[in-house]
Formats: sequence, C-alpha cells, structure tokens
Amino acid sequence: MAWTPPETQHFKLNYDAATFIEDNKAGLGVVLRNSEGHPIASLTQQIPLPATVIEVEALAARRAMELALELSLDNIVLEGDNESLFKALKSRDKSLTQYGHLIKDILFLSSHFSEFTVSFARRQCNKMAHSLARKAKSLPFMTVWMDVVPLDLVSILQADLTSLP
Repeated sequence: MAWTPPETQHFKLNYDAATFIEDNKAGLGVVLRNSEGHPIASLTQQIPLPATVIEVEALAARRAMELALELSLDNIVLEGDNESLFKALKSRDKSLTQYGHLIKDILFLSSHFSEFTVSFARRQCNKMAHSLARKAKSLPFMTVWMDVVPLDLVSILQADLTSLP
C-alpha cells in the first residue's frame, strides 16, 4: 500500500496531525503534490494542543486548504488518515460536534475550488504528512518549503515516488 497521485491537472493535499502531550502542543503537517507526485509545497506548524485528536486533524485539514488557496491552486483532492473526519467532510452535513465549526470552515474553503474531493488514506499512505506533523515538535514557527520537502524527509518522498506505477 502506497501513496497514489491525483489525476492530471489536479493537486493532492495530504495532511496529518501529531500530538505532543508532554509539551501541551500539537503539530500540523501538509504536503501538496502534483499528479506526478512532485511537491509543490510542504508545511509544518506547531499549535497549542486542542481538546481532542479529531480537532487537531481538522485543524491540519483546514491549514492544508488555506495553503492551496494561498498558492491559487485549483482542482484539489484533500486526503488524510482520520476516518471520522473523512466521513464528516464527505457527508457535508452540518455537524453539531465540538469540531463542527472546523468542518464548516473546511467546506467553506472548498467552495473556492473548481473541483474538490476528499479522500481517505491509511497511515502508511500518508507518511509524508505524518512526518511533517512530527517535525513540528522541533520547529516552533510555521515553516513552508516551496517545491521541496525538508532535507531529512526526502527519503520518504522518494519512497512514495518509486512506488508509483
């Protein structure tokens, strides 16, 4: 099982979150790739620890959407490894959960794209975003890399690319 690229002329936004309970912090990780699997941008951001894991995941998804908008991209596939969040975004129903406002934000942001879909990926298919989320522990400020991923994570990107058909 490996990362899969989006269709031609589409971009895939993989996101993930990590919690650092001992520091009362969380990390957001985002990687934006084209249909050939090459990075357009990658991001890591440290934030205060929210109350629940799904809130951290929703914040990572929202940050991914904001990044795509900031880069004026279109035709987006938003992909993460939290099945509950995936189902909430896919249903597009109003959510009365404590993270419902984040779902609403993500869906509002999705209206700015010509095409928008959500996708679920198993953790092993989301390694790059997960590694970026973990990297936030050592980077207290949001960091964005354009057209690359951090040097210490290149091997993960290369593993994804070599698994492509």
